[in-house]
Amino acid sequence: MAIDNAPSKESLFSVANESIDAARSELVDISLDIHAHPELNYQEHHAAKVLADALERHGMKVERGVGGVETAFRATMNGGAGSGPTVAILAEYDALPEIGHGCGHNLIAMAGMGAGLGVLANLKSLHGRVMVIGTPAEEGGGGKIRMLDAGVFEDVDLTLSSHPSSNRTVIPTEIPLTESWSLAMVGYRYIFHGKAAHAAAAPEAGINALNAVIHLFTGIDALRQHLREDVRIHGIITDGGKAPNVVPEYAAANFMLRCRDRNYLSDVVVGKVRSAAEGAAAMAGARLEIEEFYPFYENVRPNSVVANTLRANALAIGIPLDEPYPGRQGSAASTDFGNVSQVMPSFELRYAVSDHPVASHSREMSETATTELAFSNAIAVAKSLSLTACDFLENPELLAAARAEFEERSKA
Repeated sequence: MAIDNAPSKESLFSVANESIDAARSELVDISLDIHAHPELNYQEHHAAKVLADALERHGMKVERGVGGVETAFRATMNGGAGSGPTVAILAEYDALPEIGHGCGHNLIAMAGMGAGLGVLANLKSLHGRVMVIGTPAEEGGGGKIRMLDAGVFEDVDLTLSSHPSSNRTVIPTEIPLTESWSLAMVGYRYIFHGKAAHAAAAPEAGINALNAVIHLFTGIDALRQHLREDVRIHGIITDGGKAPNVVPEYAAANFMLRCRDRNYLSDVVVGKVRSAAEGAAAMAGARLEIEEFYPFYENVRPNSVVANTLRANALAIGIPLDEPYPGRQGSAASTDFGNVSQVMPSFELRYAVSDHPVASHSREMSETATTELAFSNAIAVAKSLSLTACDFLENPELLAAARAEFEERSKA
């Protein structure tokens, strides 16, 4: 049951949409500004300041450096109708090495801020409060994980976000309880210590650390046929020696390990790769050192209650929705949004930014993230997220249903 004297859906719809439309030029300019200043994990000083300053100008109370993360922020505004739940809308704004915003995080920032402004325009008649949380370092740095551990999300009841997704906008609502919507991920750096020697005059005096790295790659390739089909293991050699006439005494490789099942990843995959690394070290006679390189990204837990609510609002806004492909939905990548989704009901709307397929983490996606179509769709997504946040602020039974499903999926 909705709260008595709550504003009508038509009123919320009109006020939110008008507010976001009025801010369109500002939102596009901010997105372009972030895109033009790509910043890597935990270095997003410009983007965080641009967003925090803008939200502050619009009247939100902004805390900077929350959770001990210098480039994170939390913008908060309380509703004028009294106490109630807290809904958070997330912004991401980190870039990728060399290719910049090849994942479109400038659009995530734009949509998150726009959604916050839409809720803000209605807040005088709403219960509870809205937060726009700036979350840095999604691309491997695990910013949300650090912020969760530091208590930044402690009082949040529901979290909403968005992400560019090539040329399709899909909001599945029939979601099996055991389904995961991303790959859990963890990363390790495998370091091999050998012994330098002249590669031609006295190779027998050396221990080739690079050989150990090569053995690790071949060992992992041999493992693949004995792992589940949803496992992904991929890595790069970061150090392999300095000169071909010197036996490499130091070599290292960084690997990401992924799987839809976080338990299979941690209990099986991590150990098998470690054994391969130990075997590689033994074959070369090198000493092995292992460092954690990426924090543990949880798989995304979906929520059909939130999905149905968001879908209805997206249709009302006029967003064209694509039918899901048969089989498992969600992303085959990894995100620290998964860690948030394991703590509370959450949903990340993946939406089209192009009229043709565009690969994520590519230069083409970076170019796509500044097109008129991408901006228009991000504005529409901001409106959908805004109305969905209002629905959960004003309907305690809806929030209770989302929480009950969250608990059911947790048990499943």
